[in-house]
Amino acid sequence: MALCFFALLSSADVLAADLKQHLLMAIDTPNGMAEGRLDGNMAEFFKAQTRSSAPVMVKVRTLKRFPTAGCARLEATLIQDGVPTQQGSAFPFAIRYEINLCRDGRPPTEGIDLDAASRVLPR
Repeated sequence: MALCFFALLSSADVLAADLKQHLLMAIDTPNGMAEGRLDGNMAEFFKAQTRSSAPVMVKVRTLKRFPTAGCARLEATLIQDGVPTQQGSAFPFAIRYEINLCRDGRPPTEGIDLDAASRVLPR
């Protein structure tokens, strides 16, 4: 499931708009944190995958700020209560991932070997 959310985040699709707002808020706030409720199409997609109608909550914290202004390594956690199991019970579900992100939507270049990347990326 984490790959699905990463793909949505990196696409131009509107599904990730609400999650992206939380990520950018964490970059912008002095304490590097943002949290709230995930709404819209991405929340509905998440609920369909988990088969729970409970709200999807988002917590984002900044792990590292890069020298380039507006760029950070973020930890994002999506949390939902009441996710059913195959045994018939329900439990809280969380998925956590880290992402390097700049305000313009691109990853920061710090730590990237640009020569190596240019050899493997299409032109």
